[in-house]
Amino acid sequence: MIRSLLAAVILLAMPCPSLVAGETGACCYSDELCTDIPLAEGEIACDLLGGTWLGEGTSCEDGDCLIGACCFTDFEYYCEELVSQNACESDGGTFLGQLSTCENEGSYCQTYYGACCVDYTDCLDSVSEEKCWFMGGEFIGADTTCSNNAPWCTYLFGACCFGDYCLELVEESDCESSGGTFWYGPCDEFSDVPECVATPRGACCVGDTTCETDVTEHECDQMNGQYYGDDTTDCPDSCEDMALGACCLDTGCDFLPDFLCTIAGGTFFPYQPCEPGICPTCSGDLDGDGFVGVNDLLALLAAFGVNGSGDCDGDEDTDIDDVLYLINAWGECL
Repeated sequence: MIRSLLAAVILLAMPCPSLVAGETGACCYSDELCTDIPLAEGEIACDLLGGTWLGEGTSCEDGDCLIGACCFTDFEYYCEELVSQNACESDGGTFLGQLSTCENEGSYCQTYYGACCVDYTDCLDSVSEEKCWFMGGEFIGADTTCSNNAPWCTYLFGACCFGDYCLELVEESDCESSGGTFWYGPCDEFSDVPECVATPRGACCVGDTTCETDVTEHECDQMNGQYYGDDTTDCPDSCEDMALGACCLDTGCDFLPDFLCTIAGGTFFPYQPCEPGICPTCSGDLDGDGFVGVNDLLALLAAFGVNGSGDCDGDEDTDIDDVLYLINAWGECL
């Protein structure tokens, strides 16, 4: 009753131009009441009535005031407004009531898209909340992105600084668990840690028998070698390109030149004698006691980035891959 009186007051207060078809619009409000309002004032007046504006060219004569929001849930939640009850239900939707809106009555019937974190290893952008839930992921929120709102949801690879050397393409958690400092880029970008910027490399003659052509001056000093300068690629003729050391084969240990050990398919330990424990009984068993344990891990860490005595994967150096290899082999040798 009050709204009807309000409608009458509003309409009486309006100018009275001659109404021409197409110059009015229908306004539906409670109890299926409808009023045709001139376009100039139509939408504003309809809002004052708390009604729903059907738009330009509509009329109460042919309009249907039994309209509202319609919720569809076949695939994802979707809400459509200004739908008649018959049209909504015939299309398989749920009619939310006369003059209902998606913002109010249909607020639950919305599909939101944003970042989805799956298993803390993969982040996907523009995923619906329902699809994220189906994949077992965590929905970060509507209109979120992986880079802005969930940078923690992916394993990152970059440079790892250990104080006097730097490794490339190391996973962040592996770097930090090994005592390193992680950076989301190459070693060259460790500009505030000079010792971790890529160090110049050159040739180094070790024991007058072998020429190492890609080592840092620090690494050469640790091998008691003679460093011939940054960016050098060769040693003098007096330094023969051959090293002797322990060669671990299936048949045991032989003291051989490095190239013969490689040909035989053995594991080479330069400048090391064939003493007990030099050849592990299994990969990761660095002390040869038949068990991969704490003592082997300590030996590996002591050789980390220094020499190949902690090598577990056969690439003749000691790095993060050997740490992971040793941990996977933990326990009694089979």
